[in-house]
Amino acid sequence: MNTHKLDRLNAWAVRLTAIVAVAALVQGCMPYSTDSTEVGVRVVKWSPFGGAGIEDKVYPPGVTQFFPMFLNDWYTFDTRLQSFEMTATPNRGDNIAIDDLLFKTIDGNDISLDVIIPWRIEPEKAPMILRGVATSNEDLRDLVVRTIARSMPRDIFGELNTEQFYIAEERAKKSEEVNEKLNEVLAPYGVVVQRVS
Repeated sequence: MNTHKLDRLNAWAVRLTAIVAVAALVQGCMPYSTDSTEVGVRVVKWSPFGGAGIEDKVYPPGVTQFFPMFLNDWYTFDTRLQSFEMTATPNRGDNIAIDDLLFKTIDGNDISLDVIIPWRIEPEKAPMILRGVATSNEDLRDLVVRTIARSMPRDIFGELNTEQFYIAEERAKKSEEVNEKLNEVLAPYGVVVQRVS
């Protein structure tokens, strides 16, 4: 056999080997997708090349990735604006029970307040959220955002006296202050509050 035929045979063997390897790899892979408003975070359980753990890479909305089965976990976070409502009206808002904020004004009177808080996550912070805060938007809302958003407005609106509370401009100033403080406190958690209503 001449060397030219031998080279061609070797080239075909290399191509065939590559095709078989890719097919085997694809057969052992699973698709992981993000919706149009979600970002994805991959967790590598084990890799022959090292680097196990939460990847710092954020997978953008509307993509499908293929990763080896059983060696990866996949988490998604919705980045669109969400809101929760704490209200005195049963069966409305996030809880079916009465859920408005109760607090005392600076002069000692009891006041209740319905509050709506629109919030979203910062997409680039999704790996950090998964690493140290929550595994889903629901966990983030219930464990962090809601907890902080129930206590901080009480403190800030409680600085008003009863008469001031019934003046729309005074309430608006305090709403803005609550919004600023919530963003300061929630920024390390990857959360942005739009405004407090």
